Amino acid sequence: MITSLIRGLVIGRRFCTAVPRRAEDIMSNPDLRPTQLCLRVSYLIRFVGDLDTAAKYARLAAFTEIESESTIITCQHIIGAMMRDKRYKEVHDLYYFFFSQKLKPNSHCCNYVIESIFQQGHVDAALLFHRCIANSETVHDYPSNDTFRVLTKGLVHFGRLDKAQTFLRDRTSDKIRDYPDHVAFNYLIRGFLDLGNLDMANLVLNEFKQLCYDAMSYTKDIYLDSISDFDNRVAFLRATFMEYWFKQGKKVEAMDCYNRSVLSSMLVPCAETGNALLVVLLKYGEKKLAWELYNEMLKKSEPDSDTIKIMVDECFDMGRFKEAVDTYVDASDAYIYIKCCQGADSFSFPVFSGGYVIARCCESGIAEMWDTAECLFVENIVRDDFGYVEVSHLKTLIDTYVKAGRIDDALNVSNTLFDLVVKEVFNLF
Repeated sequence: MITSLIRGLVIGRRFCTAVPRRAEDIMSNPDLRPTQLCLRVSYLIRFVGDLDTAAKYARLAAFTEIESESTIITCQHIIGAMMRDKRYKEVHDLYYFFFSQKLKPNSHCCNYVIESIFQQGHVDAALLFHRCIANSETVHDYPSNDTFRVLTKGLVHFGRLDKAQTFLRDRTSDKIRDYPDHVAFNYLIRGFLDLGNLDMANLVLNEFKQLCYDAMSYTKDIYLDSISDFDNRVAFLRATFMEYWFKQGKKVEAMDCYNRSVLSSMLVPCAETGNALLVVLLKYGEKKLAWELYNEMLKKSEPDSDTIKIMVDECFDMGRFKEAVDTYVDASDAYIYIKCCQGADSFSFPVFSGGYVIARCCESGIAEMWDTAECLFVENIVRDDFGYVEVSHLKTLIDTYVKAGRIDDALNVSNTLFDLVVKEVFNLF
C-alpha cells in the first residue's frame, strides 16, 4: 500500500521500469556485506560526492541476506543524500526499490520522503504519506521527533500554521510524560512572528513551557540537569523572539530576551541553544557579547562543530583570516586537552574537518593564507592519518596553487592527496 502510494505521489512522474532482480544485475562480483557496503556508500556520498555511483552500490542493500542495521542505514544515507541534492525522482525511486520487498524503512527514510514532497510543493500528498505510514504501524520508530519537525516546518512554510499547531497539540496531548520538541515549536513560533502575530507566538511559547512543566511533574523530574535542560529549551525559543525584536529595530526588547535567557539565570547554554544565540548576536552587531558567550561555552564544554564553524566564519567574513585559523586551532587544542584529561587512548577532532578551513584560506586570495592552508593540510590530516579525505576541499588548495603558478606546490599536495585517497579506496573497495 505505502510503496504503491510512493509510485503515484508526485503528479506527472514516470518511474524506471528496468528494476534489477538480483545483485549481479547491478554489478559483477557484488560484495553484499552490510557494514562494508554502508561504509562505501557513506564514503562516496560524503567525501567524493558521486551520488550516482553511491546509488549503484546502495541498491545492493536490497539483496543482502544478512539482517543488519547497517543495511537500513545504507538506504537512509543514499535517500537523504538525494533529497539534499534535490533529486526528488531518485528519492522516490530508491524508496520504492528498497522497501517494496522485504526491507522495512526506518523513520529517517520516511522523513526524507516527506521533506522531498514538501519541497516540491505537494502539501496534501506529504500529509497523505505521513498518515499512511503512521496508520500502517510497519515502521517501529515512526513518527519520531524529526517527523514532527519536518511536518511543522513544511506546513508553516506553506502558511498552514493552524494545521501545524494541531499536529503539535495532538503529539503532546496524550503523551504528557514526553517533553515537547523545542525545534518543532520554534518553527511554529517563527511562523507567527514572520506574520507579525506576536500574541500567538507568545501563546505557543507559553504552551511549550506548560507542557514541559507537566512532563516534569508527571515524571517527578526536578533534578538540576532537568531544570538546566528546560532553561536551554526555553532560551532556544527566546532566541527567535530576540531576532524578531532586532528586526523591528528594538534593541532594548531584543537584549531583554537575551538577559532573561542567559544572564539572569546564569545559564551556560548547550551547543544548540548557544549556536542559535550566537547567530542572532553576530547578525545584529552584538559581536563582543557573542565572543564572550562563545568563550564561556568553550570553557565549560567540549567544542561543538557548528559552534566553532559559526565563529570561524565570522572571522573569515570580517577579513580576520589569522584569527579564523587561530580560532579553529584553539578549539582543536581544547578538545585534545579534554580528551587527554579523560584518559582517551585515541581520538580525532570531531569539529568540521580542517578541509573547510583550508578551503576558506584559499578563498582569501592571500598567499600567506595559502601556506597556512597547506600547514593545516599536513598537520591535521597527514599527521593524524586522517581516514576520510574531503576531496573537494583539498582540490581547492591544488587549484589555488595552479592559478598562482606554484606548480611544484600543487604537485606536492596532489601527490599526498592521491596517496591518501588510494589508501582509503583500497580499504573500502
